[in-house]
Amino acid sequence: MIPPPRVPADLLQPCAGYTGPLPQTEGQISDALIAEARGRRCANGKLATVAEVLTQSAL
Repeated sequence: MIPPPRVPADLLQPCAGYTGPLPQTEGQISDALIAEARGRRCANGKLATVAEVLTQSAL
C-alpha cells in the first residue's frame, strides 16, 4: 500500500475572507472586497502548493 503524501498542516487550515456584518457603505464594501481577495489569494496559493506536493509524490 502506498502511503499518503505528506501535506503540511498549515496548508489544511482555512483562509479567512470577510467575516463582518453586511457592508452598508462604500468604505465597508471596499474593506470586504479586499478581505475576500486576500482570502482567495491565500486559498489559491495553498491549492497550488498542495498540487505540487501531490505531483511530487506521484513521481
